[in-house]
Amino acid sequence: WPRSAQRPWYAPGMLGLTKLFVVFAALIVSGCFGDDRPPTALPTVAITVEDADSSERLIVEVAATLPSRTQGLMFRQKMPEDAGMIFLFAGGEQTGGFWMKDTYLPLSIAYIGADGRIVDIRDGTPLDLTVLTPSAPYQRVLEVNQGWFQRHGLGIGSVVRFPKDLPAPE
Repeated sequence: WPRSAQRPWYAPGMLGLTKLFVVFAALIVSGCFGDDRPPTALPTVAITVEDADSSERLIVEVAATLPSRTQGLMFRQKMPEDAGMIFLFAGGEQTGGFWMKDTYLPLSIAYIGADGRIVDIRDGTPLDLTVLTPSAPYQRVLEVNQGWFQRHGLGIGSVVRFPKDLPAPE
């Protein structure tokens, strides 16, 4: 095309499309779709955390695949008090830790042994790259809003009960 016939980037059609994109991107980033549902399509299950004196129910997202475990709760701005995420691992006991990269929520991270008992709880600071390694091997990890265990009188030694139809880890 001759130079004079080229449409500049700010031509009316392109400007309208650019405005539409900016508005849509702002809605996604701000989470303004009218609810607190997470932006993922992970399955959810009800679990119970209990000890001799207390029992609390949570609705948790299930991170059973490598991509969902890698993403975790990154980029979330809020999470209901009775919600969380459970990380399921294939291959038995784990020993590695978790970090708070790109995670804006302060979290309590409970490491759960093969018998369902919480073996350690570590609190994570938003955006901190420190690896939070537990003191004992674990098979599952439960992330909740920071302080949830203290607010409900639960902690190390409490038992996490899972439904029988929990997805298999990949």
